[in-house]
Amino acid sequence: MKVFLEKARAGGEQAIKDAGEFVRMLPRDEDGVFVAFQPEMDVYEAGRLVYPVYMEYETRYGGKAGYADIAVQLGCLGGRLKKDYRTGQAADFLELLTDTLLVMSPEIYEHYRSIQDLLKDQVRLLTEKEKIVLRRFPMEEIKEGPLGEDTAALRRAGKAIARACENELLSTEKYGALGRCLQEVE
Repeated sequence: MKVFLEKARAGGEQAIKDAGEFVRMLPRDEDGVFVAFQPEMDVYEAGRLVYPVYMEYETRYGGKAGYADIAVQLGCLGGRLKKDYRTGQAADFLELLTDTLLVMSPEIYEHYRSIQDLLKDQVRLLTEKEKIVLRRFPMEEIKEGPLGEDTAALRRAGKAIARACENELLSTEKYGALGRCLQEVE
């Protein structure tokens, strides 16, 4: 499944159509969240592939009819992460949200905005859980934290935040320094 969805993200029209139809048929848990990829990957890691493909399919070929479904699933995943936080899953979720918003049409504003707000909430959750405090003067740098062991995940989170800022999904003024600083965590 992983290779199939990776090819779809890089592929053309037919690849997205095939992958979108495949994703729509995936089994779901009691909350309606896709579960077919477990146990090989957790829901956040697999979601980095599944949700952007599903959103692109709905945007281009599904008449945006699945936007509500995607927004509800992502909201559920955000709630789960808040209850059971892990750095790697947070990084995966930030990447998933950014990639999903990049292929989403803002025309369906309430769903677009709910996912954009979820992205902001997850950035705040990351900074809270990792105890990240930025120093802005004389240089922008991390003053406190991150003390976590998963620095690779923090760098991935920083990359997702920076991409979100570059694409105007997040305010560069508010979040840009955080994205840049996290990408440099060692």
